Amino acid sequence: MLFLAIFSYVPEDRNQVIERGMESREKSTGVEIKGEWFDISGHRVFRLFEADDELHLANSIFRWTDLGVAEIIPVLETEKAMKFLKRASKKVQ
Repeated sequence: MLFLAIFSYVPEDRNQVIERGMESREKSTGVEIKGEWFDISGHRVFRLFEADDELHLANSIFRWTDLGVAEIIPVLETEKAMKFLKRASKKVQ
């Protein structure tokens, strides 16, 4: 399943976040990073990733909880979402 993580941190932790981010580029078991973006105007990192299950998801996020807060949002590709919503709306009617 795809997830979008928005990780926010305080300015004082910027260097630690950069260091850890450079060190942790290796693959986590059960988690595949699809894309990552650094917010140059603020103190956030956006990461799109696929996780095999909730335990792998929790493990990949837990390593960062000492430096900030992660908001995790399950996402679907638009085409999949539109097909799902079309089917779901027919069932409701």
